[in-house]
Amino acid sequence: MKKIINIILAVCIVGLVYIVTCSIMGPIKFDQEKSKRDKAVINRLIDIRSAQVEFHAQNNGHYTASFDTLISFVKTARLPLINKIGELSDNQLDDEWTTPKVMKLYYEAKTAKTKKERDAKWKEAEKAGFVKILDNGEIEYYFNRDTTWVNLLDSIYPKGFNPDSLRYVPFGNGAQFEMAVGMDTTKSGSFMYLFEAKVPYATYLEGLDKQEVYNIINECEQLDRYPGMKVGDAENGNNNAGNWE
Repeated sequence: MKKIINIILAVCIVGLVYIVTCSIMGPIKFDQEKSKRDKAVINRLIDIRSAQVEFHAQNNGHYTASFDTLISFVKTARLPLINKIGELSDNQLDDEWTTPKVMKLYYEAKTAKTKKERDAKWKEAEKAGFVKILDNGEIEYYFNRDTTWVNLLDSIYPKGFNPDSLRYVPFGNGAQFEMAVGMDTTKSGSFMYLFEAKVPYATYLEGLDKQEVYNIINECEQLDRYPGMKVGDAENGNNNAGNWE
């Protein structure tokens, strides 16, 4: 009888240890998994913000609420890349040279209809200290501004990035981010266009401990915060900040 009681006690102790361990490790594992999913969602929201910022720059300050439009833009848009050589010296500035005037002089030299006119323009540029005419006739620039165009996709995203992924929520089982645009007025009275992209916790934390997820959502609601991850705000300008920042 005593042996049976000892066995029962041993089983109870093992069970108690298991319960205590689960009660400790459960929240730890939840936090670890939540942190992993949070990071993936934040990175995707940052990718969306990067695309919207470039869209804003090339579309008269507007954003878009359409992922179709945004993804197409990322796939096809190009960015100006300005290669800079040198700066205008104080003497050149005193002589009223400006970057547009120098570039105009270069253009006139390159498009001159006669050799005499072309040589005169390059001599003027050399005298002003912008170039040096080499013995072989080639031009060595001391000051220049040359614009080349590069693909936006290759410029702001890592190699192999898939623009079609922008719309999808990591760990969301095919769910898409909510995206909206709005407009506000600055202190000076001018219009300011806004955007936001967001996803609730319930979408990408699905499958984790329901009580833990409920507690996080409830805490956000009690504090009047968005219960999820969000970048930008379509009603109140926040400089496109994320609510994790």
